[in-house]
Amino acid sequence: MTTRSRGREQQQSSRSKSARSKLDGTGERLPSEGCRTRKRAKLDGISRRVSSESSSRKGKRSQGRLEKKAAKRNRREEEEDAGTCSSACSSPLREPYMPVEVERLPDGTERSQPIVDSEISDKFRAMQEDYYRKIARQMKMPMLVPHAPPNCLVNDPTLLHIREPARKIVLCAAQFVVGLSSSIGRKPLARCSGFWIDLDSEKRTGTIVTTAYLIRTKRPSLNAWLCKDEYASDPRVTVHLRGGAVAKGRLIYHQKHYNLAFVRVKMDPSIELPSYSDKVECAQDIFELGRNESVKLVINHGRVEYSNPTVYERYHHMYVEGPHRDREYDKGGPLIDLEGKVVGLIDSSPERSFIPSSVLLKCFHLWKNFGCIRRPHLGLKFSAISLLNPVLVEDIWIEHKIKDGLIVEEVSVGSPAEKCGIRVGDVVECFNGKCISTAVELENMLLSIVVNSGDSLNSDLDVQIQVYYPRRYLRRIKVLNVEVSEDAEFVARGQTNFITPEHAPAGRRGEERR
Repeated sequence: MTTRSRGREQQQSSRSKSARSKLDGTGERLPSEGCRTRKRAKLDGISRRVSSESSSRKGKRSQGRLEKKAAKRNRREEEEDAGTCSSACSSPLREPYMPVEVERLPDGTERSQPIVDSEISDKFRAMQEDYYRKIARQMKMPMLVPHAPPNCLVNDPTLLHIREPARKIVLCAAQFVVGLSSSIGRKPLARCSGFWIDLDSEKRTGTIVTTAYLIRTKRPSLNAWLCKDEYASDPRVTVHLRGGAVAKGRLIYHQKHYNLAFVRVKMDPSIELPSYSDKVECAQDIFELGRNESVKLVINHGRVEYSNPTVYERYHHMYVEGPHRDREYDKGGPLIDLEGKVVGLIDSSPERSFIPSSVLLKCFHLWKNFGCIRRPHLGLKFSAISLLNPVLVEDIWIEHKIKDGLIVEEVSVGSPAEKCGIRVGDVVECFNGKCISTAVELENMLLSIVVNSGDSLNSDLDVQIQVYYPRRYLRRIKVLNVEVSEDAEFVARGQTNFITPEHAPAGRRGEERR
């Protein structure tokens, strides 16, 4: 018999064996991990025979070459059984069962009982372990995970009317949402989220914007205007990409007033950048996105709320009305509307606040073009008349005939505003001839001045304001010469020492004289 005939005969024998795959007596069929091979085992003999598919090729092949190929296939099958590699197609999952003996009783009935044999029992347990290991491997596949983290798109029945379009836009926006973590030495510092804002295809790098909470080491005061927050100068930043990939990030800039940070990382240039909307409507549906410690998507729903900041909060914030939730991981993540456009960045403080995209994009423009984010410091805190209780708005209109403008809540001690006579309760109606209704509009206007001036802007800036003095029922136009700086704006209420030198204790009088 020639070698070619022998090979053809082996191939036919292999096909017939794989087609039959019979059980004998107390034996059973074993599950297989591959589609191209079939295994048959006998429990009585505790032996396994593996039939390998051979492919016929032209020409003569030696018996040694055939044996090498068979050994290679056997090694691959062993790796598949051990779970170290995956085949193109897996076999159907079959649960093993213990073979039984059937005994016919004198009355004609049959009785079944397990076969008592140590070798069969050991083999059954081994097959059972393999069975459960395969189930465990399968349950790691995302399409077979039984439980997903709860989120508003699954558990909130009030979102039924927007659930389907929201699913699509959230999955689309998830492409540019990342997780971030920081540490100093080996000590973890913070965990938050961020999103891609810029891309450099030539250098194969991307820029992520997030909250400066990522590198904040200390927050001794809840009053942001006192500027007491402390930040790490050289933290280690890790970027957690979706799918579980991890990349080393580098902090390239942070801005204390807006609480923003920019991180650069080597990345795949195929990443898509988000689109933005600078028009945010009151009561507009939005979704907050982030990534938790497992890099799973965090989804929260809310509606935009127009409200005045407290005296402890900076006035570029806007707010989200919705169920109370812990922003443990989505700080720094994006807020998107029902068109999938980014309308803001989730701030870490105060609660429920976010930075609108109109302010965010101006900040990014300044940093990208001039290397820093500078803004005019007015030394004033405001609240908008238009956002007050309508009852109060009516009272203001009846007495002073005004229903728009910014009420001065606090004047920084020694500031140009204090020196030119602006006091708490006065109303600033216009800035540089433009009527301003909310503090966010004012912040956009101040940043626009810096954006339009660019490098030609000095450290000082003249701002013309129209002020209504309710104590005297007068309007006046004032010019404030304010500082332009990238530092956080400091606004502190002035204090007066009520103890005069002549009434002070002797020790204090001596100290004051010195």
